Amino acid sequence: MSSEHDGTVARLVRLFLKGLGTIIPIALTLLIVLWLAGIAERGIGSLIKLVLPEDWYITGMGLVGGILVVMAIGLLSQVWLFRKLIDLGEAILDRMPVIKSVFRATKDFVEYFSSDDAERFSQAVMVRHPDFKIGMMGFITREDFSNLPFGEEGEVAVYLPLSYQVAGYTIFVPKEWCEPVDLPFEDALRLILTAAMSRRGG
Repeated sequence: MSSEHDGTVARLVRLFLKGLGTIIPIALTLLIVLWLAGIAERGIGSLIKLVLPEDWYITGMGLVGGILVVMAIGLLSQVWLFRKLIDLGEAILDRMPVIKSVFRATKDFVEYFSSDDAERFSQAVMVRHPDFKIGMMGFITREDFSNLPFGEEGEVAVYLPLSYQVAGYTIFVPKEWCEPVDLPFEDALRLILTAAMSRRGG
């Protein structure tokens, strides 16, 4: 009787954990989206209320306004004068102690994933040292070191993310150590960040 009871409890615990595993990623994604939407609704919405009569305002206008503002900035960034103003603002931030380090790192990170050139450097590879029977999965991020004071011909920079952390290592190794992995960038990144516990294949 006791063993049957224990088996029932174990099954219920597994079902509970499986339910959590299903709910948590969805809930976290929705929370982040709602948080960003709330910021846009409150920030842009308050500006819209200054222009429109109060009884004309409809909930959601702030969110729509925020999306339109971001799209407008993207469009204006292609205009020479606006681009110069952005460059001026970035130059000011780039001269501030401490702030410039955070700004440069954030800018480089965002540009890496949003740039049209990102596809060239998103190749997933398995780095294998010829003397060790282990491999580490990462992504080739740079192959040209002509404008840097280090890096040899035939070397590549490989970024090795750490599982369950927004961190990682960048190593410089001979290109022949890198074995291409036939996985899309997103799938390879998910595999690494979840310590290979992800069951999704695409």
